[in-house]
Amino acid sequence: MNEPSVNHPLTTRSKTEPPSTFQSIFFRGDIAVPIRVPDYQRAFSWEQKQIELFIGDLVKYHGGGNGYYFGHFIAEDIGPHWEIVDGQQRITTFMLFLLVCRVLSPSGAHTSAYSMVQQFSTVSYDGEALETICCNLASFLEASGHFDEQKPPSNEQIITSLSLKTFTRSQRRMVLALLRFHQAFLNRKLEQGKIADYIAVVMNAHCSHHLTIDKSVAVNIFEMHNTRGVPLTTLEIIKAILMKFVYDHGGEDREAKAGKIQAEFGEIYGMEERVATYSFRGEMTMEQILRLHLRVVDDGTKKTAKDFHSPATNAASDALVEYVNLRLNYIDGDKTKPKAPKDGVQYALYLAKEFKKSVRIASETLPAWDAEDALLGDVMILDRDLSCQFFLIVCRRFESGQDKADGLVGNESLLLWEKLLFTRDFHDKYHGKSHRDNFPAFFEACWENNTRISEVINRYLADGFRPWNETKELQSIVVAYLNAHREHILTHAFHWHPWKYKIIYAIYKYEITNGARIREIMKGTISVEHILPQEWYWIRNDDPDLKGISEDDWVAFHKGIDQCINGIGNLLLITPSENTSVGNKHPAEKDYEQYCAGGSYADHHQSREEWRSSKKWNNLIRARGEEIFKFMLNTLVGATK
Repeated sequence: MNEPSVNHPLTTRSKTEPPSTFQSIFFRGDIAVPIRVPDYQRAFSWEQKQIELFIGDLVKYHGGGNGYYFGHFIAEDIGPHWEIVDGQQRITTFMLFLLVCRVLSPSGAHTSAYSMVQQFSTVSYDGEALETICCNLASFLEASGHFDEQKPPSNEQIITSLSLKTFTRSQRRMVLALLRFHQAFLNRKLEQGKIADYIAVVMNAHCSHHLTIDKSVAVNIFEMHNTRGVPLTTLEIIKAILMKFVYDHGGEDREAKAGKIQAEFGEIYGMEERVATYSFRGEMTMEQILRLHLRVVDDGTKKTAKDFHSPATNAASDALVEYVNLRLNYIDGDKTKPKAPKDGVQYALYLAKEFKKSVRIASETLPAWDAEDALLGDVMILDRDLSCQFFLIVCRRFESGQDKADGLVGNESLLLWEKLLFTRDFHDKYHGKSHRDNFPAFFEACWENNTRISEVINRYLADGFRPWNETKELQSIVVAYLNAHREHILTHAFHWHPWKYKIIYAIYKYEITNGARIREIMKGTISVEHILPQEWYWIRNDDPDLKGISEDDWVAFHKGIDQCINGIGNLLLITPSENTSVGNKHPAEKDYEQYCAGGSYADHHQSREEWRSSKKWNNLIRARGEEIFKFMLNTLVGATK
């Protein structure tokens, strides 16, 4: 790490001078140093735990006691302002606290600290929103009243109340931090009359710092952990590793090269919020995108099957870091083949550039494509990892211009891809086999410029991934397998492991095809609802058809229901909270239309009177099950055209 500049007034401290405080570092008299959070930093990420720790420190040290340490700060002096390299979460938190204090106590000797609010600017994609929040905070806090941690305001409430034009998750975290600080004063955990003391806790806090006039120190961010903060993400560690390598081996223009990587990651972090807000069957994280990107794209040189095997699709953070380190230093990651440092630098530059492209695909291209053709989202729901890898390749192969990454394939190819994902392993030919699907070979074929994607998929649909023995005529194999298990699907689909997720997807597609609007249910956390409750025996006491039957007839009836209650025809998809609301009611009393319109949800509403007769239960369940089974065979498995 470079030594501090000896010419800078903040770094020429004699041994007899007192230790640095937050005020001595970040203030010139009564005015704060202009501070900017560069775009290559992550956005504000502190949650309830970190805010409560901060409040606890204020309570503990507000009496003027010594010993409070506010952490280490790294900043880059670029002339008109300082860019915070390490410590921006703590500085942002203090700035947010000052905003609330300014509303509650706008005047007094402590108000010079408020200059930090005017002198602070966050990442550009949150900058305008933060200014708006500052302007509207007083009225917002007054209108918000008491903050309930169990029922925080919705995004829509925050956007409307603060008149925000855009909204990100980091902005939500900032607003919740403001509300938590305000609530701490309302419930007297913090006392309004002691605001000056609380501000003094931070202003007088001991701090260590490093001020640099170049970017060399930024490459060591990952080594600077703050135990009160949020641990560094895998992405931040990878960024620091790339920058360190470039700075160490980049030659005379290393500053410019490191700056390029910073710029790429600045754009990446700018897209992070969009990635998080657009989900396919659960939230897509940056680490997941990074893992899949490294597997099929990396620095842009991956094109053949041998390239697509690592890192593993379930690789942990340490494995991803190790993979990148190996690729920086060795040819193809092979420790027996050292890589020239200049080639490692090129790898770092291209990896940052290509990963930015992949994040843009995930945050912009795929959502826009999904809006035009919902089948894109369906295949992401069916198998997100494989589909994401597939689209990272497709969007590159058919991009309209250099670095556009906006290439699409038609609906025909998406339908074929859905069939391949659904049928690829839906059989027993892989039983006992260690090597099954070979998607690396499939992805290599997708890169062949003289081959249409639909032709590639059709080839695999015809013969599967092991055509030499197990999977030739794949769809016929799957049809035969499903027909052999037809009765089991109609009676015990709910417990059919390991194929329950296939059954759930088949139900989803059946409902979508029949007009049910359940896309949002599938994108979130789903619950499989039994139309006739699994615990249905209590109904006997209220059902006129069951009250008077003999014990032998009851046993026979009970056995018949047991043979269909877990069948595919008795299963419906709703959210866990909706499942709780529906409860263990008689099927005739259940109203699914309040949760979802169309499909079986509407059909059940129309046929509720039929469900009042226990004699019809078996037939009602069986009939719907037959329809779903037929749909699964004809639509999701059916022969290619």
